[in-house]
Amino acid sequence: MVYSTKLGEIEITDDQIFVFEEGIPGFEHLKKFALIFPEETFPIGWLLSLEDSHVGLPVVDPKLVRPDYDPVVPSEDLEKLGVSNQDELLFFCVLTIPPGKPEEATINLRAPIIIRQNTKKGMQVILENADYHLKHLLSEEMERAKSMV
Repeated sequence: MVYSTKLGEIEITDDQIFVFEEGIPGFEHLKKFALIFPEETFPIGWLLSLEDSHVGLPVVDPKLVRPDYDPVVPSEDLEKLGVSNQDELLFFCVLTIPPGKPEEATINLRAPIIIRQNTKKGMQVILENADYHLKHLLSEEMERAKSMV
């Protein structure tokens, strides 16, 4: 099906659509999102609202930025998605890229988007780990990742 999104008219398949029953912080009224990975922005993907064409968040697999990323999802959040083990979940973190200043891009490691692929449900969770913050400078995290290899 073709949807109007922040990135324009896009063909989106059912397997790319996820329901966020609680919405996501700041967009609690929006429940239906698509997760896409366009060739031109890969490995950065987009979590696009299918209810408001102005809402779209750039996301990335946090392990690409911080290989030792080891979030612990609160048990009440696991229950909401119907899982007992977080290994059943996919993790993505939201990027903030200031217009015209990509060198100032940050990644939110504190509040990942988690998705249970087989039920098509997702949510954004707040982690209790003090090592993860809402804004990590992406360039610093990438340098840190290089030093770990």
